[in-house]
Amino acid sequence: MNRVVKIGSTLPVDARGFIVRRASPHQIVSPWRSLIDEITRAYRIHWGDRVRSIYIRGSVAAGQAILGVSDVDSFAVVSGDYQQCDRSWFDCFNREITLRYPFCKGVELSAISRDRLLDCSDDGYWGLRMLIATQSACIWGEDISEHLPKFKPDIDAVSHAFDLRDDIRQVMSDLSNRVPQMPPEERSAYTQKICQWIAKRIVRSGFEIVMEKKQCYTRDLYPCYQIFVESYPSRQSTMYRALTWAIEPTDDSQAIGDFLHDFGTWLADEIDRVYPPE
Repeated sequence: MNRVVKIGSTLPVDARGFIVRRASPHQIVSPWRSLIDEITRAYRIHWGDRVRSIYIRGSVAAGQAILGVSDVDSFAVVSGDYQQCDRSWFDCFNREITLRYPFCKGVELSAISRDRLLDCSDDGYWGLRMLIATQSACIWGEDISEHLPKFKPDIDAVSHAFDLRDDIRQVMSDLSNRVPQMPPEERSAYTQKICQWIAKRIVRSGFEIVMEKKQCYTRDLYPCYQIFVESYPSRQSTMYRALTWAIEPTDDSQAIGDFLHDFGTWLADEIDRVYPPE
């Protein structure tokens, strides 16, 4: 069954060409609001005074969440070393949330260092700065986005494309070396997991090479696919396969490997053409 649904939206740019953020606490509506309140309480209970801000990103933060389909992506901005934050409560919290809020597919929880976010010389946090500045809603504490740079849909907004060739190599290696060594009962689930992961990166990387031309931004899968094929109509069928696997991954290692060797390699080469390596 094909479960591709034509949903999602793009973020426009303002008069100066900067991406317009639509995410806002005011966009979070019932029944998601009570779930977000529980997430806020959990961060504050477990990490206490270290928590400086709490953010929600994605469809929930934009008021576009779909019951039974959407999950909640959250993160806390903390003082000090984020790696010292105890994560042992994550799994238990997710199990409880799934029981109490069955319309939610799950909750992503994480910690981000406030000091590193504010240090713009730290290139490792560049993508996180963009995530906060363009797609996240501060639901508690200090809205650090006021101290971050603004972003345009250009090379500075690339999140996945520059790593795609290495990501493909890693998945190909796993398919050739790791998967065959796994117990048979684990192979299918693991293969589907890495298939979905790389398929999402392919779809979003495809969008990233056309976003400057189109002057918009999105991470939503269907708009990424749709906007890419407007510029590359001859690649529609292959990108549609990536879109399909991003939603319903296959466990066919041979099919995944062939796809990555052909379309994945082409896309990585096209990324280098659009954004020539320095």
